[in-house]
Amino acid sequence: MGPLSEELVDETWEGFAGYTDEQAYEEAQLVGKSQPEILAFIMEMTEDLDQEIRELAVYMFFVIHRMFQNGYGKKIGKISSDEIIACYEDNEKLLESLGGAHEKFFERVARVQMSSQPYVIRYVVETLFEADQEEDPVLLGEEDMGYLFLLMKTVVDVINKKTDE
Repeated sequence: MGPLSEELVDETWEGFAGYTDEQAYEEAQLVGKSQPEILAFIMEMTEDLDQEIRELAVYMFFVIHRMFQNGYGKKIGKISSDEIIACYEDNEKLLESLGGAHEKFFERVARVQMSSQPYVIRYVVETLFEADQEEDPVLLGEEDMGYLFLLMKTVVDVINKKTDE
């Protein structure tokens, strides 16, 4: 599947902003049934983080999942834990390899690596950078931001790959 449109990403993101607790719970039930392995991955990988950071990670996963659902137009196949772990490890290696890279090189590689779903990645980055400015602020340190980015990039990549099959 090609990149999701900027309009679709923005509409989905804005639609979630108005969700009531009941709507959020219903979404959690639907996503938990359709992609239990990704939800389990997010829960397990964030279990040592503060509660509000965990909730932000789960919320971001729900929004990303809905973006793909809305853009893909049909049911997204279940993603296995093996697929998720392989993708996570690849992303981890990529980010580690860029650790000492010159900033301009890093930006160029990041642009190429993120290009499969640029608007979804933009959503992830903006959400992480604006988390402390929300009504209920979530204070993220640089390490937390980097870690959540890695988790969300993994989510985007595995869902994107599944919609390409």
